[in-house]
Amino acid sequence: MTNVEMGAMVDIIGGVESQLLHVHKNRCVLVRHRHGRCLRCAEVCTTGAIALTDDGITVSPQLCIGCGTCATACPTGCLEAANPTDEELFGQVEASVRESGGLAVVACSAARAAIAQAAGSPNADTGTAWTADGVPAVPVECLGRADESLVVQATAQGAARLVLVSSDCAACAHHAGGTLCAEACACAAALLEAVGATSPVERMGAEEALAAFSWAAADATAPQTDGVLDPAAHEAGPAASPTARTAPSAASLTRRDPRVRTAVRRSVPKSKFAHVQADGTLPHFVPERRLRLFNSLKAMGSPERGPVRTRLWGAVSINTDLCRSCRICTVFCPTGALSRFDAADGSFGADFRPTLCVQCRLCETVCLEGAITVSDEVSTDEFLRGTKRRFTMPPLEWNPNGPTSIPTRMVRLFKTNVVQDPQVTLNENEVAKLREYAARRDEERRCARKAAEERDR
Repeated sequence: MTNVEMGAMVDIIGGVESQLLHVHKNRCVLVRHRHGRCLRCAEVCTTGAIALTDDGITVSPQLCIGCGTCATACPTGCLEAANPTDEELFGQVEASVRESGGLAVVACSAARAAIAQAAGSPNADTGTAWTADGVPAVPVECLGRADESLVVQATAQGAARLVLVSSDCAACAHHAGGTLCAEACACAAALLEAVGATSPVERMGAEEALAAFSWAAADATAPQTDGVLDPAAHEAGPAASPTARTAPSAASLTRRDPRVRTAVRRSVPKSKFAHVQADGTLPHFVPERRLRLFNSLKAMGSPERGPVRTRLWGAVSINTDLCRSCRICTVFCPTGALSRFDAADGSFGADFRPTLCVQCRLCETVCLEGAITVSDEVSTDEFLRGTKRRFTMPPLEWNPNGPTSIPTRMVRLFKTNVVQDPQVTLNENEVAKLREYAARRDEERRCARKAAEERDR
């Protein structure tokens, strides 16, 4: 049994916290459930700061270079890059777009080193600030730092060109970051196309960028911001360029935007236990990057095409013929994309909101009957409109909160209709009906599973 399967992930992932990487331990899929299958951070880390071994996951924070690739790969926002922070990075990109009339350049450390060498400064620190055609180049350690929210928000804020400059990613020790960046850019392009926009991203190698722009060492560092810019200044920037599209200010692209009310989890009654909510589910949250991305897409218009494949959101389907009605999926869902409903007519089940899904696939993993599947193809219309799908589940075989819970489980365990319980008295006919229903549901599940297996062949 690995250290993750033993439930040690809360301490393991917390150990990677540093000045370069912030950690929200309780958001980790493997912290929420030790049998989760998410190892995306370890799969993309190339320095060994987060590594997968025979014993499980090991962390060595001193090896972290702050590239932020793990934060881009993390579905739940457990890991947040701090070199720079999202607010700093997005603010620098927005400032470049505003001041240049639509251009922003982001360059990795290896590309900046190549630029320094070409400029005759081979010993220059890669932290040296550079300008491309007078536009401050936004520095990142690796392009794995650039995710879909950066691309889409830059587009919403008027970017006509978002140039991502790197060295030869295939030959780089951190090539996983370049690969993930390409995947994120492709996903962002599909999302933008869905709302009738065109992705402004251009990928360039260092040599190509040297030929395309006039590079110069800047006298000061690239402009930074706390992410809340002056709306008046922002509106003046895009308007100055005929190629830049009018967009809301950065402040209007936050969780406070009333247009994104569907992306914010409905309030849940408070529990006296910090780690469990009053409805019995674990606490919910929505990663800030997902809110940025949703708000930016929402601000650009209505969907113009159908389903989109993405690594960010998922479409959950529950086979109610296989379902045991335990609703354990709603307990562990990190964002509340799956939530419980109990109707006045006695029906119950789970509601699914694509807007909140982060495709962590934890519901798929924890379902005891394999009744849940998660697709990476999401309806753009359902996503942006906050559509809710309802899965009505079959009646429970026993009520976990009712007076018959103990005897019902006992009759199934001991296979007898005669049960004596000090708290509850059930006659033999009532117990027989409970057993009969349970047996029928078991047979229905077996038939449904067999039919599903035959369809998959």
